[in-house]
Amino acid sequence: MSDTPSERRLAENEVTFRHLNEQAQSGLAAINELAHEDSQMEFMVSGDTPLYFYCECSSLSCTKRIYITFGEYGRIHRDRSNFTVVPGHEVLTIEQIVEKFPGYNVVHKFSDLPEQT
Repeated sequence: MSDTPSERRLAENEVTFRHLNEQAQSGLAAINELAHEDSQMEFMVSGDTPLYFYCECSSLSCTKRIYITFGEYGRIHRDRSNFTVVPGHEVLTIEQIVEKFPGYNVVHKFSDLPEQT
């Protein structure tokens, strides 16, 4: 039995972290909706509000955060095969770097991703 995680397991780990980030993004969208309904615009999160999202790398022990705007995070993830990772956390056997920014890179998966349950 190999000690090296399979490519599928690495991709599953990344999907887990993205799921956490998407829950945060969804929660912020709900807060925006409530603030708008109650005319409390000062509590709204705009597209250029910077937030800390989890690194979406394949290591389940990673605790790094990526400082990125709410809008940029959404733009990157319109393509479901894209993930945001701290530089150096890429696994080039399962993904390629498609964009580089200060503090994070955007990687694109080579194969189909497992669904988060």
